[in-house]
Amino acid sequence: MLNGSERKSNSSYLSLKTLYEENITVKSIAQELVFCHKNDLALDIQKAMKKKNFDILAVQDQGEIIGYIERQELGEGSISEYMRNFSPREMVSNSTPLIQLLHIFKNKTRVFVLENNSIKMLITHADLQKPPIRMLIFGYITLLEMRMSDIILDRFGDGSWYPMISEDRLEKATELYKRRIDKNEDINIIECLQISDKFDIIHKDKELRHFFQIPSKSKGRKDANAIRKLRDKISHANELGLDMSWMEIIEVVESCGRLLEISESYPYEK
Repeated sequence: MLNGSERKSNSSYLSLKTLYEENITVKSIAQELVFCHKNDLALDIQKAMKKKNFDILAVQDQGEIIGYIERQELGEGSISEYMRNFSPREMVSNSTPLIQLLHIFKNKTRVFVLENNSIKMLITHADLQKPPIRMLIFGYITLLEMRMSDIILDRFGDGSWYPMISEDRLEKATELYKRRIDKNEDINIIECLQISDKFDIIHKDKELRHFFQIPSKSKGRKDANAIRKLRDKISHANELGLDMSWMEIIEVVESCGRLLEISESYPYEK
């Protein structure tokens, strides 16, 4: 049974998790499809696409979008000769949660967005740089931090976690804690630890390492470093997908998701 503060923390966590997993959808980052007509000359359209740096263009006929073309495939003749039909595997609904889109993009470079039974929008890797995606990833990592703090507090509420981090890290956390207490903030010192400190505590405790299904300290540190690195890149507004590929980024988000799911079964002390 959770005590009052734990119920409050859990309620806050679940509300935020619902926001990130259900209320932010692909519509928040999708771009309107630009189109040409099926009878247009393919070489003319290819030149126009190159000028605007478009790789994909929708094809319209009688006011309806009926397919798409890829710039690199165009040659002599009309657009209709190069048109591709939309495949169900290339489409998502505009109400699809953004977190699901990330999983989809693990093996794709673009998806078309279905709205009212019509394809009207497109999402590419470039759209993954937009604020809603960055908010989602940062929020997901923050949710994991919240759970880690709650679990560490429950297991080591007596401060027995102190020796698990360096004296320097403990000193910095203590200084931050004092400053926030001076501002009359309702907080505990564990919330003043860096995410890397929290991971260190979990990795060094055999029971918590087992609970989070971390196979070894080295694997745990590798995953923790990737999560911290991604969180830092987002907080400093660095461009994503450069020194970390989108495949790697999505795998980090999936790792956060697995840890979050595991954390929800943590048996709090009564």
